[in-house]
Amino acid sequence: MIPTTATKRKLIDIKQSVFDALSYEASKKRISLKRYIEEILEEASIAQRGNRQGHSQAVTKLMGSALPKQGDIAAIDDDRLKYILSK
Repeated sequence: MIPTTATKRKLIDIKQSVFDALSYEASKKRISLKRYIEEILEEASIAQRGNRQGHSQAVTKLMGSALPKQGDIAAIDDDRLKYILSK
């Protein structure tokens, strides 16, 4: 089977406790540890690419909850919040 996209191979070191936890989760899903780690990394990559401003998902959620409905920063009364949202 020829992969349709380019792939990279990388050896990584994982602490034993992390290895054990990942192995347990992979076995619950009945997939190999390698495939489980690949899925986690792919999902994280997609989530990061979806965030165009480069903020973490937590920061993006906070910004969304702080912005007014119109999305107009000038409508906010708090100067500190205006400054943070302007970044």
